[in-house]
Amino acid sequence: MNQVHKCGTVALLGEPNAGKSSLVNALVADLVAISAPMAGTTRDAIRGILNTKQSQIIFVDTPGMQRATNLLEHKMNRMISGAVKSADVICFVLDVNHVTEKTLSKLANYESFGVPVVVVVSKIDTAKPAKLFPVLEQLKKYQFVKEFVPVSAVKKIGLDTLINCLENYLPEGEPIYDDALYTDSNERTMAAEIIREAIINQLRDEVPTGVKVVITKFETVQRTINIDADIVCDKPNHKKIIIGNQGRLIRAIGITARQKLEELLGQHVMLHTYVIVREGWRDQTKWLQD
Repeated sequence: MNQVHKCGTVALLGEPNAGKSSLVNALVADLVAISAPMAGTTRDAIRGILNTKQSQIIFVDTPGMQRATNLLEHKMNRMISGAVKSADVICFVLDVNHVTEKTLSKLANYESFGVPVVVVVSKIDTAKPAKLFPVLEQLKKYQFVKEFVPVSAVKKIGLDTLINCLENYLPEGEPIYDDALYTDSNERTMAAEIIREAIINQLRDEVPTGVKVVITKFETVQRTINIDADIVCDKPNHKKIIIGNQGRLIRAIGITARQKLEELLGQHVMLHTYVIVREGWRDQTKWLQD
């Protein structure tokens, strides 16, 4: 008997910093979405593709849910809505350390969407069983949720259980993407995100979400990839912070990003970064179009 093949889209939803990006990277076993220990890291709906013997699972990593205060955040919220409407399965990610009534009220909103909902309780490696069990008990009242799966992306705990769980709810269908692909993002997009990740991890809360990276050159010359990137910030004082005393921070950002880019691209990378100020860019449509 021929084995039935399944293919479908799983929308990863949840609060900012719930662990969605780390989870999709762990599931796909490659860099798909940047991750950092602060809210607002993910800005776009990024697809990670996992191929198993019986399925192709297309994970859509979405920005964290938040109240929009500018055009960028409105765009991010529209991406969440779009991901939900096109999903075959909703995967709601809860940080085991930050389960609140407000978060659970957002989970309740998905009862009426007509697609299976699976709750992932993430970061269980950071919590003792005494903390995890009450969370699982609290979730039992949400009877529309198909399954609850505790996981740790860092320790690779529960990932196979989650994959098997999601496969149960996928529709039958042939693969959409080539089985060699692990993301639908192109190399320029990945380069911009890797540089932004290096900025976030280097600066943390000093320059919060007011940074965008634009790749202005991406070309290969004699087995070296030359990348020029504009780091666009919101305020003049942010530029000073990003550059750092005698350029120390921008050099550290460049070194970290270049190493990760070389690992991703498998070639020598020559990276040049330029910090520019565009005040109010998060409310200017032209900066939000790519």
